[in-house]
Amino acid sequence: MKGAIQNPGVYTLKRNSSISKLIKMSGPLLENADTSSISFTHILQDKDVVIIPEIKEIKLISLNSATSEELQTLPGIGPSIAQRIIDYRQENTFQTLEQIKDVKGIGEALFNKIKDKICL
Repeated sequence: MKGAIQNPGVYTLKRNSSISKLIKMSGPLLENADTSSISFTHILQDKDVVIIPEIKEIKLISLNSATSEELQTLPGIGPSIAQRIIDYRQENTFQTLEQIKDVKGIGEALFNKIKDKICL
């Protein structure tokens, strides 16, 4: 058992034990444990290694203050769209995230790709 768990290490379980049982033996999950890809009912086999990943902190990009370089770290945003965002905010402060769709070149599909990576 490795990762975001209180007591990582090697554990001996009874045959047909699940990941849930292993977690109970190895102590509670840490606060930053990402269990979204863990199947707690999965039956373990001999010598299985279970790794509980950590939630990665995502740095949000501010629509109202980000530099062109910061905006370009967003998926689908290149130099020209980054400049359009900067030009837009010089005349209009972003009041909502959806307002970015007013910038030429940013439609619903691109907005859906970046909405969890941006803030005001």
